[in-house]
Amino acid sequence: MSIETMVKETAESLGVVGAQVAVVSGGDVRVCSTGLANAALGIPVTDDTLFQIGSTTKVYTAALVMQLADAGQVDIDAPVSDYLPEHHFGAITPRQLMAMTSGLDNGPYADTGRGDDCVAAYVRLIRDIPPIHQPGAGFGYTNASTIVSGLLVERITGQCWDDALRDRLLAPAGLAHTASLAEELPYHRVAVGYAGGEPVRPFFVSRGMGPSGSTLCASAPDLAAFGRLFLRGGEAADGTRVLSAQAVAEMTTPQVDVPARCFADHWCVGPYLKIWDGVRVYGHSGTTLSGSSTLLWVPERDLVVATVVNVADRGYPFADAVIREIMRAEAGIEKPPLPQPDPSQRVSPEPYVGLYETHDGVFEVGHVDGRLRLTLRSAGGSAVGTDLIPLGDHRFLPTDDAFTGNHMWDVAFVMGEAGRAVRLLNGAFAARRAA
Repeated sequence: MSIETMVKETAESLGVVGAQVAVVSGGDVRVCSTGLANAALGIPVTDDTLFQIGSTTKVYTAALVMQLADAGQVDIDAPVSDYLPEHHFGAITPRQLMAMTSGLDNGPYADTGRGDDCVAAYVRLIRDIPPIHQPGAGFGYTNASTIVSGLLVERITGQCWDDALRDRLLAPAGLAHTASLAEELPYHRVAVGYAGGEPVRPFFVSRGMGPSGSTLCASAPDLAAFGRLFLRGGEAADGTRVLSAQAVAEMTTPQVDVPARCFADHWCVGPYLKIWDGVRVYGHSGTTLSGSSTLLWVPERDLVVATVVNVADRGYPFADAVIREIMRAEAGIEKPPLPQPDPSQRVSPEPYVGLYETHDGVFEVGHVDGRLRLTLRSAGGSAVGTDLIPLGDHRFLPTDDAFTGNHMWDVAFVMGEAGRAVRLLNGAFAARRAA
């Protein structure tokens, strides 16, 4: 089966309205586009259609910080407070912000307006939110940490994050089909998001959260071209140097292990690192209400794969199916399957039972007949729950993947010295024990 046929059939089987896949292998670039960018208007997806890419944006923001480190304007191991003294971030460093070890809470999903001060306004919102853990004490994925990185970029460059991204990264890298500002989108073909068969409104939720992934849109070929920078030591396709080779090496050096292993094995300075079939696979993925993306690059195979869709909750299942086949066909790599736990297995519930909290919600871990039950109660009052099946090493697989937003990841607990869990990770996102 050709890649084109596989992409089309996978999208149709998952109910994806529109999708793109880009594969860069050596000097060869292939793009597969399928479905509709706007079903109401009958507009098809073309190879230059832009999709919202969500949290994959975080690697772009990390690259901006590393450009400043290249220029000697930022020391990534100095306290962030040296650059943002009014925000009182204590001993947190830019490296910890990018490596997801800052301990900052994920933060609220808040709209702080559309002015050029919106990123600074968001950072002011998180000032009094308690941390999940002390800086450097463990892994905890957080939007807030990358938004602080975005403010750091703004403070050093004197530009808003959107302008710095466009002028310092997108333009030098030749990424002509990538944009973050609403006023730039009329000059591109843009995919509308869909949920339940209906278009998603509004298209953007919060410009202030842009550095973490709320606004950036890209075509799959542009997304893959960004990933290719890391295979070429920081050089764009035309030879323009965007990052130093040293910065690329820094960004791809593991900083911390990820407890929820279905999500990633390690986190680096921006991207994650997975080990598939003994081979290093770097990248990031992301989801907004209007789209979802996955970007992976494999240095040992000189391969980049990027996927984008406009049905957010189908993005990870689509990427999983498509990337599994491409990795096998293009690189001879077998993507690990999801673990298959023994439903009859039981663990002692006592180390895990309790309440774990973040700014936006509370996780309640209870047990029924020896099986753990996890319930998330959001700040808005709604509740969702799932049973947890043991995987070993304090990891569990949800029986209902809708609990994770169809992200296909596991739940993990971080244990304290007394043998009692001190944190819970719903895949990437960490919550501190409250009771």
